Amino acid sequence: MTAGPVAPGREGAVPAARNGGTAAGPAPDRDALTERSLRGRRILYALWDGGGNVATTLLLLGDLARRGARVTVLSNDSVADRVRAAGLEFTPYRLGPRHDPRSRETDVLKLWEARTPAESSRLIRDRVMFGPAEALCRDTLRAAEECGAELLAADYTLFGPLVAAERLGLPHIVLMNTIYPLPTAALAGLRAARSGPFTYLFTRMLAQGLPRLNEVRERFGLGPLATAQEQYERAGATVVTCHPRFDPASASVPPRVHYVGPQVDPPAWVPARLPGPARRVLVSLSTTDQPEEALLVDALVRAAELVGAAEGGADIAFEFLGGVLGHRAELPANVTARGYVPLEEHLPYADLVLHHGGFGTTTRALLWGVPAIIFGSFQEQFNSARRLDELGAGTGMRRDSDPADIAAAILDRIAAPRRAAARDCARALHAEHDRNAAARVFAEQAARAGRAAP
Repeated sequence: MTAGPVAPGREGAVPAARNGGTAAGPAPDRDALTERSLRGRRILYALWDGGGNVATTLLLLGDLARRGARVTVLSNDSVADRVRAAGLEFTPYRLGPRHDPRSRETDVLKLWEARTPAESSRLIRDRVMFGPAEALCRDTLRAAEECGAELLAADYTLFGPLVAAERLGLPHIVLMNTIYPLPTAALAGLRAARSGPFTYLFTRMLAQGLPRLNEVRERFGLGPLATAQEQYERAGATVVTCHPRFDPASASVPPRVHYVGPQVDPPAWVPARLPGPARRVLVSLSTTDQPEEALLVDALVRAAELVGAAEGGADIAFEFLGGVLGHRAELPANVTARGYVPLEEHLPYADLVLHHGGFGTTTRALLWGVPAIIFGSFQEQFNSARRLDELGAGTGMRRDSDPADIAAAILDRIAAPRRAAARDCARALHAEHDRNAAARVFAEQAARAGRAAP
């Protein structure tokens, strides 16, 4: 895990728990039994470059490597440098799609083509989850042999590697870099308007992908499944990189599902607000191309201009992160363009975050006690916006919202009571933090491996 920056304490600040401890004192950094179980184990991880999921996954895998595991990442060439920088071995997909989401020409998924959440789901289903499943299965079989894998783990969107693990008889883990997407008793009583569309859309994707999944299973000598969800159930464990408090499903998930948090240590303090000449709004949009992104950026720039001219808005400054303003020659006086900077470097000084609803950004803003407005375009982004609203830590808006409406929402959400609610939420999340949680699950599954570690 990575440690967040330590913000200086000030009146109104919330002392945060760290490393699974409490504000009164942290717990030990590592569990000795977990350490021994992981030492020398050969772990293969199948990763898809989906943008924000990569950072969280590499934090988790890097932690396993520091505990003595020998981790190989099977993925798209686009993540090779980041994998090696994390101290992990890298091997590329050779039969799977040549995918690099950093440009439209090389992005296989092409989510900007979608105009509705249902269309986004179809693209993910056909171009990632089930379409390339056979090729990714063969890539995984090859990589497992080359690295001598004793334990296999994979993104929950990659069914091919899960089939490969079953074919090899390897203990394996499903990693979900999001809220739990499958139906549970806790969600059964929630109306779709409240719980969000993610579970419904994801369940439909699984049902539509089942025939293709069974074709792949048959090619590798495995019997058919009644539901695609059964492929997850054949794994020894499912790891969800989310805090239980943020996910309503957490109250009734199966015992093999483990919530391990977003792999970032909370900051030592959650400030009420650090000193500065202005209140700060961060704008952090997707690292991959999203539907109608340019129109949203235009609306946010105009909203910033309106906020600056509004009563009570003269001291609010906007920072657009990630180079999204690169093509604009003139900007309002209260807008600054920044390059690609880790969000954690800015959050201790922020009063509000405007973002697309990516799960990494959502959880990081929560951990730092910063309220947010989400401009989502598909799936769990809508669920995240609704959950923020329930927790009092944010809200969601349509991506085609009028700039005047966006400006009004900014002035509302940056108000002191909203920030106080976000800090209260952060304190509750910190109490759930356990930096050993993910490693513990991997150690338990590694212990099932057929041969002892060298």
